[in-house]
Amino acid sequence: MELKKTIDSATLEAARCLIDGHQRFVITTHISPDGDALGSAIGLHRWLKKKGKDVTVIFNDAPGMNLSFIPGHEEGIIYETQDKSLPSQKEAALKTLHAAEVLIASDYNELSRTGEMATELKKLPIAKMMVDHHLNPATGEFDVIISHPEMAAACEVVYHLICELGDADLIDETIAGPLFCGLMTDTGMFSYTVNDPSPWLVAGDLVARGADAERFRRDCELETERRARLMGYVLDQKMTLIPEHKAAFFSLTKPELKKYGYQKGDSEGFVNLPLNLYGIRVSAYFREEKNFVKVSLRSKGDYPVNEICSRFFGGGGHKNAAGGEFHGSLEMAEKLFLKALPLYDRFL
Repeated sequence: MELKKTIDSATLEAARCLIDGHQRFVITTHISPDGDALGSAIGLHRWLKKKGKDVTVIFNDAPGMNLSFIPGHEEGIIYETQDKSLPSQKEAALKTLHAAEVLIASDYNELSRTGEMATELKKLPIAKMMVDHHLNPATGEFDVIISHPEMAAACEVVYHLICELGDADLIDETIAGPLFCGLMTDTGMFSYTVNDPSPWLVAGDLVARGADAERFRRDCELETERRARLMGYVLDQKMTLIPEHKAAFFSLTKPELKKYGYQKGDSEGFVNLPLNLYGIRVSAYFREEKNFVKVSLRSKGDYPVNEICSRFFGGGGHKNAAGGEFHGSLEMAEKLFLKALPLYDRFL
């Protein structure tokens, strides 16, 4: 079975003109980059480098240690350094942004998803291209929009873009690795949004081109002691079940995170844990950040958590895996989630 071409010819030609007609590129991802954001950005970065382009990745904030297994995770400039013991890279990031000719938005659908960096991105008088798989792309913010919500990950979109532009031969193990990792993590180790054969075909080709699937899967599951202890606390003390809606949720405050020595990425995947319980179809995780509440939702079957995130939490994602942000207290975020649940009982 062969993969079908998915990017329409007009969009593909617009992307080709943008890439061939410019030299200096900057790639950005959404705030709190996950495996798909990291993998897609690195994949794009290495591909454009092979085409002789001057290209830099800028992350609004540093990826978590849990993503250190992804090849090239250290490639990029950090716009807003969270670790105050490290020197700020903001000046270098701004200099790079203002020298660029093209901005590529990788794994996000609107500029506001880049956090504090969004203000600068919106002011840039340069060409902007989106490469994404989230619902409801902000069409007015981009010149070229490669948006495929039917795909499992932005890394899958990047793979199609490279291949459909005729550059499949450029995909070696240095590009295949990060793209495979992003596809793997954004499908929960290939456990959801994978009834479509397409992501499997992409994954298979990436392995054939050098992605070390066994090592990535093994290294992705390694745990630190502090993460293991935090997980035990969540399961024992924080998880709340709502049987009438086949739902579960938990929240973590900043003091709780501090108590367990939380580092970025330590709670990655926790939101999936309640879905292993009999009768639970939807799970939510609310984490208190500096100026907002980070929202993560997961579900089984036809339950569309991306709709809940889009409607109530200013986010989006897959049908079974989505995220967003809430500008208010943890308690208010929980109440909003509980208010939303009855509206989606028809999907249980």
